[in-house]
Amino acid sequence: MRRPLRTDGGTVVDPTDRTALRRALEQFADVEAVDEMDDGSLRARFGSQTHVTVTADGHVDAGMPLHSFTGPADHLEFDHDAGELRVRTDEGEDAVAYVFRRP
Repeated sequence: MRRPLRTDGGTVVDPTDRTALRRALEQFADVEAVDEMDDGSLRARFGSQTHVTVTADGHVDAGMPLHSFTGPADHLEFDHDAGELRVRTDEGEDAVAYVFRRP
């Protein structure tokens, strides 16, 4: 079950909730930087090589010039004040926490 957590100055979003996700990505990146792809994925662009893409089933692909992340997410934590997006899974010892910092 997804937890209704909040970060300082931010929002927690179910990655499959397209309306809430789009709103959070537009606040995080900018309205003009968010696109919906043909397959329903939402992508936020930060320049030519940096992006965050979330598929309709909640899979996240985050790319930056020196590192990247690809994997499922149970929830996304947007800390708009700090410019951070945390990708989290709730799988006990196998839990994942990836932090994408807005460039």
